[in-house]
Amino acid sequence: MNIKLIVADMDGTFLNSDSQFNSESFQLLKENCEEHQIRFVFCTGKQCERVESIIGELSKDTFIVGDSATRIKYNGEFIYNAKIENTKGKEIIQTIQDIDQTQTILGCTEKGAYVLNHIPEIEKKIVHGSFQNVTYINDFAEVEDDFLKISAHDAMGNCKTTANQIKHYESEVYIIASDDEWIDIADLGVNKGTTIRRIQRLLQISPTDTIAFGDGLNDIDLFKAAKYKVAMDNAYPELKKEANLIAKNNDEDGVVQTLNLLLGFK
Repeated sequence: MNIKLIVADMDGTFLNSDSQFNSESFQLLKENCEEHQIRFVFCTGKQCERVESIIGELSKDTFIVGDSATRIKYNGEFIYNAKIENTKGKEIIQTIQDIDQTQTILGCTEKGAYVLNHIPEIEKKIVHGSFQNVTYINDFAEVEDDFLKISAHDAMGNCKTTANQIKHYESEVYIIASDDEWIDIADLGVNKGTTIRRIQRLLQISPTDTIAFGDGLNDIDLFKAAKYKVAMDNAYPELKKEANLIAKNNDEDGVVQTLNLLLGFK
């Protein structure tokens, strides 16, 4: 197994159910990877800055594909941004609001995530779990910049239904209900797989030398960029069908343990 690139989703994959990870085991893995010239990528719906906050100093020399694959950040520098035009983004936000007023909608730009200020405290906690830079506003009309992505959180778990109700936008944007509680909308043709291919071209690494870990429905696109496709034991059945390996679940340090086993690290 000749692996040169490791790509890991975060929530439900690299991070445990408390959004934490074993820093000691990951540091050792990173050191072993550096010794063998293997690159590491986090690929997530979280803001890049939120990933840096969670991972800390271990994010050094690590590619962060954040904001649902609309951005690539490396050692503090953004090297890729994909955007939805402002007017189109606001139109989509209004459509989602018309479908269900109870969903928490996030309009994400290069400046951060914009959220309506009337959302419940429990929703604010969920928002800050994934987004480091958050601005509360009265109306999305206040947002003047183009959007990196639009996300919606639905505590009632109806996101797949909502995604079906906005399918008429699929000729203009990429829409994915990554699970029952989250929808992510990015520019057309922008998903985890296409953005990872950008990194592969940059590093001149082939998908045949890439291993990817995931748990959600948005990781189906990620798997298209990797020969070795690893679904967590806690993953959606639809993703497990696409995998050629099943790892221990995210609460058992499944990503690091699997890599140590496959790469012969101790």
